[in-house]
Amino acid sequence: MNSIRLHLKFDPSVVMYLVIVDKLLQRQSDLLKVKPSEKFFDMVREQVISHLVDGKEPPEQIAGPILNIADDMLAGREVVMRSGDYITLMNYARSKKLL
Repeated sequence: MNSIRLHLKFDPSVVMYLVIVDKLLQRQSDLLKVKPSEKFFDMVREQVISHLVDGKEPPEQIAGPILNIADDMLAGREVVMRSGDYITLMNYARSKKLL
C-alpha cells in the first residue's frame, strides 16, 4: 500500500448537522451516545485510503459513507459527516466489535 496520511477525526455532536427524526432517534439513540473509538477512526481511515489509493471498493454496508468522505477529500472540501453516514459507520463498527 502506498504511504498516505489521512487525518480523520471528528466530534459527532458537531458533525451530525441534520435533524434526526424521533423514530430514528429512538431506534439508534445508543449509537449517538457512544464516542467513536480510535479503532473506529482507524477503520474509516483504512477504508478511505484503500479506496483512494488502491481503488478498492469499500464493504457494501459502508460504501456510501466512505465514498462521501472520499469525494469531500478529492474535491478539497472539509469532510462533512452526514448523520445517516455516521449512524451507518457506527452500526458497521459495532458489528465488527470496534466500539
